[in-house]
Amino acid sequence: MRVLMVSQAVPYLPCHDGFRLIPANLIRNLSDRHEIHLIALSRDGESAEHSDWARPYCQSVSIFRGDDGIRARARAITGAADPALERFISDAVAKIRPDVLHLEGGGLAAMLRSTARGLPNILCVHDSKALRYREFAGYATRARERIRMELLSVLARREERRWFGRADVVVVTSPSDAAALGALKPDRIAVIPNGVDLEYFAYRPAPEAGRIVFTGNMSWPPNEDAAEHFARDLMPAIRTCISGASFWIVGAQPSERVQKLASLPQVHVTGTVADIRPWIWSATVYASPLRFGLGVKNKILEAMACGAPIVATSRSLSGTPLIDEHHALIADDDAKFGDSVARLLADSARCDSLAHEARSKVEVEYSWNSIATRYEGVYRDAVAQRHPQQHPAATKTECR
Repeated sequence: MRVLMVSQAVPYLPCHDGFRLIPANLIRNLSDRHEIHLIALSRDGESAEHSDWARPYCQSVSIFRGDDGIRARARAITGAADPALERFISDAVAKIRPDVLHLEGGGLAAMLRSTARGLPNILCVHDSKALRYREFAGYATRARERIRMELLSVLARREERRWFGRADVVVVTSPSDAAALGALKPDRIAVIPNGVDLEYFAYRPAPEAGRIVFTGNMSWPPNEDAAEHFARDLMPAIRTCISGASFWIVGAQPSERVQKLASLPQVHVTGTVADIRPWIWSATVYASPLRFGLGVKNKILEAMACGAPIVATSRSLSGTPLIDEHHALIADDDAKFGDSVARLLADSARCDSLAHEARSKVEVEYSWNSIATRYEGVYRDAVAQRHPQQHPAATKTECR
């Protein structure tokens, strides 16, 4: 097929931003059998190297540099389309004549009004913003913040109902997000989780005795809450059982709330690290004590791939179904969570068993090649909906 992918962010690897990570891995895994054309919206912080990353895999790469003024911020809130971007995509559609249009990011949904026009298309939104903001509102500690999140949830729900129905297929990463888009017909929604790079996140456990690791962007509210809750409420009891236990909070942009945790006994906050993998490999236990936030967690897939034994809440695994006591230890009660961590810190054989089973699961179900194959199926479904009698070329050679 000839695929025109429009991405909300410039895709490149390695990175941990889902809006870059997903399209980058799809491009890399689809390019050997399909003709990929990329339009990527530029944000602050990309280097020339980042912008050029996709060129070896794509037939063409275009970078759209939109404005970021008041109008752009208003469009981000209301979901309105950027007229300049609409023209840019429409011109590319006319020139490339793709078999399918792939919009990567829910913020691009408004583009469907003018750019698709009979063209088979999919909209990959990752998650429901309305559901996300509603979750955040439930854990907001201040009334003003709770009201703001509730208002954003209402606006996001209105945007989803207004624009998402224009897509032939909407892709989300978890069943909970699919359920949140209840206004859409079920046959218009596809649930495809994130994947993990099994070569980059190699199985190489090298634990440091007593080390508990939690990773993520530490300005993200669910991660902030989880880090603080574990450090203040669970670590004291764990250290009573395992005197050498230490908790390592590893990730970019730690908020002031997270930075203060470094003053607690045996709690360490690293901030941004050049490479997350050595930290995951070093974990005797990988803890994910998330109390809110839905969808597939890349951190869980990375820990599974690297061989770090996992203790997690059900919320941490909302988009990654694991079997308790087989792939991970699952605990939502604080006492059980702390006890599970302490058990693993003292039982290397149990750690090895959990790590092995978790790695086997990601190899079978979450490799990026297998995820890309599922996207190919969605492309075919979108084409079949629009053109039941047509069978677009399956390979790069045939589509040129």
